[in-house]
Amino acid sequence: EEGTAESLLHNVNDNLRKVEEAVNVELSCFAPQAVRCSLKDLVPYNLTEGWSEEAKAEFCSVVGSAAVEMRPLGQDRDSLLVDLRKAPMEQSTDVSFSVREYLVFIEVARFYSPVTLGRRPLMYYPPVYPEASKELNAVVCHINNLSDFYIQLVDNMESLLLSAKLQDCYNALTEDKLRVYCPVIGQACVARFEDELWYRAQVIGHPGGRKVEVRYVDFGNKQIVSVSDLRKIKDEFFALPAMVRAHQNT
Repeated sequence: EEGTAESLLHNVNDNLRKVEEAVNVELSCFAPQAVRCSLKDLVPYNLTEGWSEEAKAEFCSVVGSAAVEMRPLGQDRDSLLVDLRKAPMEQSTDVSFSVREYLVFIEVARFYSPVTLGRRPLMYYPPVYPEASKELNAVVCHINNLSDFYIQLVDNMESLLLSAKLQDCYNALTEDKLRVYCPVIGQACVARFEDELWYRAQVIGHPGGRKVEVRYVDFGNKQIVSVSDLRKIKDEFFALPAMVRAHQNT
């Protein structure tokens, strides 16, 4: 223990220096560079236990060492009240997301008051409907009931090529690559189905428990999946319109 203490003291001495008076006067002209901040209106998920280590770890993970967008939202006695947004990094289809909303979504924090600053997510182009009275070959790919079902046109080979390219691309990604942190209702994404394959999807609900409800836009079916089974959609897969056409009897 004595050797450890001496080593620690030696390391401290190696990294501390007295400041000469002339330098000290010069440095006094600079304001402190670090600003104390607090995420506005955010409180621990469990108020009696306070901020958990998981909350801190998730915050550090999502913020990382890269620059983030900061929105000053006010000030209290000793802190700047802010929202931080993770800026898009790679794809033009990326949307920035609020770090506050992410921490609430994964249930390590709660909003003290319902203040959100969300941005409208990018959505798929609508499907192209065939001309009226024209005969076409089609496959019924999903049925909710007799007045609500979905079809794919047999002559459209894009769906087969799209599926193959999706598997090649997303199976080659590492787990954190194109990760979706805070899914937004209406957001275009890629989701893994129960067959372990990847499909284009759209977020339609937040059932809780770090899960989201998605609709697979090329088939019409819906499913609740873990947020870990979502990925950001790359530009090349976003441009194609949804493959299915919804048919409703009136």
